[in-house]
Amino acid sequence: MRGPTEKKYSSILILFFALMIALRMGFTSDREPGPPTSAQRVTGEFHTYAEVLAACSPDGRWLAFEYNELNDPDFPRVGIMRLGHGSLAWHPILKGKPGRHLYVGDLSWSPDSRWLALITNYPDGAKDPWLGFNAQLVKVNVDTGEVVRLTNFSPNTLSGPTTVWLRSGSIVFTGDDENIYSVPEKGGDVRKLIDVPKDKCGGVTNTFAVSPDEQRIILVKNSGDDSQTTECNALWVGDLKTKGLRRLPTTGLHPLNPFWLDEDTVLFSGINNEGGKWLPTGIYRISLGTGEVVPTLEGAYISPFVCDSGKTLYFAWGPSARTEKPAKDARPAFNDSGFHIWRIPLRDVLQRANDGKHPEASKPKQ
Repeated sequence: MRGPTEKKYSSILILFFALMIALRMGFTSDREPGPPTSAQRVTGEFHTYAEVLAACSPDGRWLAFEYNELNDPDFPRVGIMRLGHGSLAWHPILKGKPGRHLYVGDLSWSPDSRWLALITNYPDGAKDPWLGFNAQLVKVNVDTGEVVRLTNFSPNTLSGPTTVWLRSGSIVFTGDDENIYSVPEKGGDVRKLIDVPKDKCGGVTNTFAVSPDEQRIILVKNSGDDSQTTECNALWVGDLKTKGLRRLPTTGLHPLNPFWLDEDTVLFSGINNEGGKWLPTGIYRISLGTGEVVPTLEGAYISPFVCDSGKTLYFAWGPSARTEKPAKDARPAFNDSGFHIWRIPLRDVLQRANDGKHPEASKPKQ
């Protein structure tokens, strides 16, 4: 069992720590242009540290996402809002106890859009976020707030940073040993789906996605040390029937947050990790047949998710940071915008990418 000091963080924390490194090394002195002019900001101005990892409910009524609060930035929370009513107001799906650190993350929607699967230490939270961690896989009813616990992990068992709720009635997650497991949507025995090898890329199993036909899984691994960086710059495609895995290189980019666009195409966030840097460079798509990697939206864009039956691309964008070198052990701060959720018609992005052009960017706010 992994002890609390060897915690595996959710994908949102991995992104934040990566961005912290980027800030310390100097992201850039000027702001980059904003998202394309046809993009619309969905979240922001809510006094949160960042909002990322948006996911629409299958029926299109809801949007859920992870965020971090300014007064408790180390653990993620999950916010939820209704779509299509003109208002972009949102609220947390779970609230913690005063003085406790609440972890709520790694979300996925039920096929009927009534529930969210989450990994959380609700309701007790943690007195110290780094000493002791008792999180479980639960499901939360988005209408009533009912919380149903689905697992019985022992203390300090670490899972995540992704869940996927299958139409076949099970929820897929990463286990404490980095392998891929599932649990019935009503709770019960945990079953191993995929053995993830640790020989050439021995770091933690990061984000993953399941194919539309629920026959394959595509996953990301973090490198265990600097010598594994090249080998870990890849996606792994697993067959859920045969249990086989094949490596799909991502041409010098470290991938995060894969999203299955269709049976042959996967979107992912690209991270430049050369020389110890972790800089988001945009959203890319890769062909599972040919291995070709194509830039789709270049810039400080992360966490793609497609909604509205393939019509709308949701993503998180953060302007280049403008910050001074922090004092020792101090947390560098994002600028006044941080990372927020945006959306854009997918056809706008794909058309421009297919034409070899980039969508026209808006001017940054001064």
